[in-house]
Parts: sequence; C-alpha cells; structure tokens
Amino acid sequence: MIRELVLATRNRHKAAELLMLLGDPRIIIRTLDEFPGAPDVVEDGDTCEANAVKKARAIAEYTGLPAVADDTGLEVDALGGRPGVYAAGMPANMRPTKTTAESCCGS
Repeated sequence: MIRELVLATRNRHKAAELLMLLGDPRIIIRTLDEFPGAPDVVEDGDTCEANAVKKARAIAEYTGLPAVADDTGLEVDALGGRPGVYAAGMPANMRPTKTTAESCCGS
C-alpha cells in the first residue's frame, strides 16, 4: 500500500485537497516544494491528460516516489472546444474574462 506520494505541484492547497479526497491521514503527500531540484516539466502534450502523465512520470523518476499530476485547460463549446490545452499560451488580451464567459456561456 502506498504511504507516501508526490503531488507534482508547488501549490500546497492542492496537496491539502488531495489528502482530503483520499481520506487517509496515513498517506504522506509531498509537493515539489520539498524537492527544490525537481525539473520543470514542459507541458507540450496535445491533451491535458498527456501533460499530466508526462509530469507525473518525470517527477516519479526524479523523486523515486509514486507521483500524481494534473493539467487544466479551458474548453468552450462555442469555440469548438478551443483553446483547450493551449489556454495558458493565449495572449492576455485574448483570454476570456468573466464578462466574455457570461456573454458566450450564459453564466
């Protein structure tokens, strides 16, 4: 049974969320803050899943511990699912704002 794993992020809040989801206080969740030399993995996959798998594998190899990772993207039906995994690379002036999200998505 896994007693320790690395969450491939420097976001401590995500670690607390994962621990809460797992519901097992005996599991030690480590973040990249505990591995200062951990590589910055280039997220160049075509999907969020590909990026998360790539990052988890790289961090597991580096730390010698099981690792999990996530990646997010913004998929807008009215834009045919774009920008998707490429949302982070959008120029700031093209990123959706609350106003544009409300107008295109009815929120």
